[in-house]
Amino acid sequence: MDRATESYKVMLAYQDWVENLFRTLDNKFALGLNGKKLSPMPKTKLVVTSTNYLLYNYAIYNGQEVYNTWLPPWVGRFYIDLDYLVDDSPLEDYPAKQVQYITFVWTWLGSKDEYIADTDRPECWVGIVEPKPRDTEYRVYDVAGEIWKCIRVEKDAEKESDGWIFGRFNPNSFGSELNGFWQVRRFPLRDISSIYQTYQLIVNPVTEKLAKLAGGESIRG
Repeated sequence: MDRATESYKVMLAYQDWVENLFRTLDNKFALGLNGKKLSPMPKTKLVVTSTNYLLYNYAIYNGQEVYNTWLPPWVGRFYIDLDYLVDDSPLEDYPAKQVQYITFVWTWLGSKDEYIADTDRPECWVGIVEPKPRDTEYRVYDVAGEIWKCIRVEKDAEKESDGWIFGRFNPNSFGSELNGFWQVRRFPLRDISSIYQTYQLIVNPVTEKLAKLAGGESIRG
């Protein structure tokens, strides 16, 4: 029973850490570093996963912690470049044709994912995606779900350079409707234990990469 109590305290501490990480990311991405200002989707919730599906059900700003008796293996967030937005519609309702790139940041416990080899420590995954869905009227919300289900680093990676893994989507694989490309960075979660490290390992590389893509660099590397 003592071990169970201690484990529960560790789980709660991890949840608090994840919440603070994404608060920091939201604030830093909103500053417009490297000329790129990003906004989270949705604005007041994190995304958690159950098996292979997204659940937008963990509110981080109003105190409604929807999960407190289980620990999802993946918790994360999608971000949209504000340069793409033309009105006040909710980000998740924008058509895919309006949004060229989607950014995500995910925390992973490092185990219990049938598509990825387990690691000996939790990881952070940072990605920039050019999804190119077949139906360009797809909502960005639906595209995000496709991204989550269809990125397979160990199966579809094509090369690695400067810390980024490059790959592409395979239409019809895992029910995918996406035709585009992605870049992913993976590193131990313990490497981002401070605001400075969060800036160095996530915020600056992402905004710098988006600026280069806007300047004509290919997402395929």
